[in-house]
Amino acid sequence: MKSRSSIGRRLCFAFLVCLALGLILPMGIVQTAANQSGAPRNCQSCHNDVHYKAGFQASAHGNNTCASCHTDITDLRRHMTGETKPGPVNCGSCHRDIASRFKKDVHYIKQNFQCQDCHQNIHSIRKSGEGLKVAVVENCSQCHSREDYTLLGHSGALLKGNTDAAACTDCHGLHNTPYYDPYLERDKAAARENYTRRCRSCHADAKMAKRNRFSTKAVASYDESYHGKVLNIGFPQRVAGCADCHPGHNILPKNDLRSSMHPDNMKAACKDCHKGFHDRFVSFEAHPDPLDPKRFPVLYWTNAFMIALLGGTFAFFWLHTILWWRRTYCDKCCEGKAGFIENTILPECREEKQIQRFPVRDRIMHVLLILSFFTLVMTGFPIKYYDSPWAKILINIWGGAYRAGLFHRIAALVLCGLFLYTLWLSLQFLFPKRKFRGSLQRLFGPDSLFPNFKDVKDIIGMFKWFFGKGDMPKFDRWTYWEKFDFFAVFWGMTAIGGSGFMLWFPEAFSYLFPGWMINVATVVHSEEAFLAAIFIFTVHFFNNHLVPNKFPLEPNIFTGRYRLEALRHERPLEYERLMAEGRLDAMKREGPGLWTQLFASVFGLASLLLGLLLTGLIFWAALFY
Repeated sequence: MKSRSSIGRRLCFAFLVCLALGLILPMGIVQTAANQSGAPRNCQSCHNDVHYKAGFQASAHGNNTCASCHTDITDLRRHMTGETKPGPVNCGSCHRDIASRFKKDVHYIKQNFQCQDCHQNIHSIRKSGEGLKVAVVENCSQCHSREDYTLLGHSGALLKGNTDAAACTDCHGLHNTPYYDPYLERDKAAARENYTRRCRSCHADAKMAKRNRFSTKAVASYDESYHGKVLNIGFPQRVAGCADCHPGHNILPKNDLRSSMHPDNMKAACKDCHKGFHDRFVSFEAHPDPLDPKRFPVLYWTNAFMIALLGGTFAFFWLHTILWWRRTYCDKCCEGKAGFIENTILPECREEKQIQRFPVRDRIMHVLLILSFFTLVMTGFPIKYYDSPWAKILINIWGGAYRAGLFHRIAALVLCGLFLYTLWLSLQFLFPKRKFRGSLQRLFGPDSLFPNFKDVKDIIGMFKWFFGKGDMPKFDRWTYWEKFDFFAVFWGMTAIGGSGFMLWFPEAFSYLFPGWMINVATVVHSEEAFLAAIFIFTVHFFNNHLVPNKFPLEPNIFTGRYRLEALRHERPLEYERLMAEGRLDAMKREGPGLWTQLFASVFGLASLLLGLLLTGLIFWAALFY
């Protein structure tokens, strides 16, 4: 009889053998079945379609294991028997950056797209290569109509073999197509800025333009238009971008009947922003080139005339200013060497009698003129020189492009009101109490601002004096440069005012002029504004304030008073005439009071310094930007 320990050992051994057979035998059966089928010992044993075999090995994920994506398959037996099936793959576990960007994609936000909705053949997907653009177009066309989104746009050229042409992702982005709410002004502005920037990225590329035989001038001319300047300075909500005039994917030549730029279709493109215009409004050029005499002859010659006007005006008066400064400064130096007492820099309070030169009406008009003129310069020139460093700072001081434009128009109306009132005063001067007799004598008389032959003699005499060939001419009430200032207002208001109203109300003016006249008005308005601002801040400031014998300020336009000594020295003919006519004593007044002098000094010097600062900023922008 065997011992109990021997029997226990045998039973334990038998149990272990059975346990081993229970584990090994099923595996042997599976192994035998696998070996009999000739399949490798992996997932492809069962998943043996072509795209799981050769397609997967050559795919972008060919070096990955199946479990790196299907992380929820942890029990092979249960998966093989169908008890567990793989869930959605989390592509973001590897592609974290793409997944983060896709959370903001319109396809995810509005359509709840997942990766596999676009990347359908994930097991055979290839790495991005030369065919990526075409693949993108083909993929997007599964949802978006080929007729509307492919054949009428850049993608049509791409499918014909032009690899420079834009695919969907070049304009809309890859994995980050933004969502823009069409009812929110903020989103519409963001869309306009985004698509304009993307259009510029290709159409400003000189090499691409040369390969595809198009001009980069479209970008440059847009940037120089009002639309482009306001958009570039940071306020796209106020103007049209590329996609506003070239809507959707309808990017076709303008001679194509389907093109939005075809003459028969342009009215529909313009009416989104402009209402109530005449059909001739559509002849407006959104991409004008004032340097192209063949395509834009009227614009070219308008620009040439304005440049010649600027060049001629500044050449004469800057030379005049330099020579005058040189002669006056030399005379002061000679007086200093001879022992004469120098005049003090700041205005002095004097006991002597002064004469009334400007009534209160003229002084108020001049203050309003200064305020409106500075407002026009400070709201208009940031748009003109939108790419200069100071432009956006200055436009933001006014509260943005819209409010700057509002202040600009208010100042323009004030200036127009002053001009009309000046015109009325001029008519009253010529025809007092509607009397026409003697109007010719008044027109050419000494109190008139109308030029006469004496002014020609004074100009010649002034240049002789500059070079020491004679005495300084004797002037009456008005000098030839003051008359030029006065008549420059008439030309300036006609040019800058007329063009300004045309730009303000382009739809209304389309009933009088063709649309391309808006382009002409833009050139005239811009160049005349430059002429007016720089002339005032350089020539006018020098003649009236910075000339050495008046530096730093001539306050009589603010105080209304003129010292008798200055009258005898600067306008001897007027002094003699007033003495002869017995009118001088009646014009004598007490000197201006303290508050009047304080206002004249503070307001006058502040205006002078601000004008010189703006001059520096304008020249900085004009020369370097």
